[in-house]
Amino acid sequence: MSEHAQLIAIFWVVAASSCDIIGNVLTKLSDGFSKKRLALLVMVVQIAAFVFLSFALDDIDLSVAYALWGALGIVATATIGRLMFGESLHPVKLLGIVVTLIAIMFLKLSM
Repeated sequence: MSEHAQLIAIFWVVAASSCDIIGNVLTKLSDGFSKKRLALLVMVVQIAAFVFLSFALDDIDLSVAYALWGALGIVATATIGRLMFGESLHPVKLLGIVVTLIAIMFLKLSM
């Protein structure tokens, strides 16, 4: 695979992950889907996330794409949870984030 195709695939994974992160935050804000407009928006951005992921799969392995998508989502959602909602960042949670970032580096080496 060319480097250009690989960069485009990574762009689509990042776009998918971004939609997923937005969906996670909107899910929290929707108050158990009681706020119908936010609930509808959650569905729209989650569908977009899977569409973008499907674009990436033309040029990147499913295992790498999905793991990267999930890892970005974990790190960003934990950070946003702390900043927006005052959620704790227990040392064990921080260790999990560090391990996740290390895993992303290993995945990048496999590409």
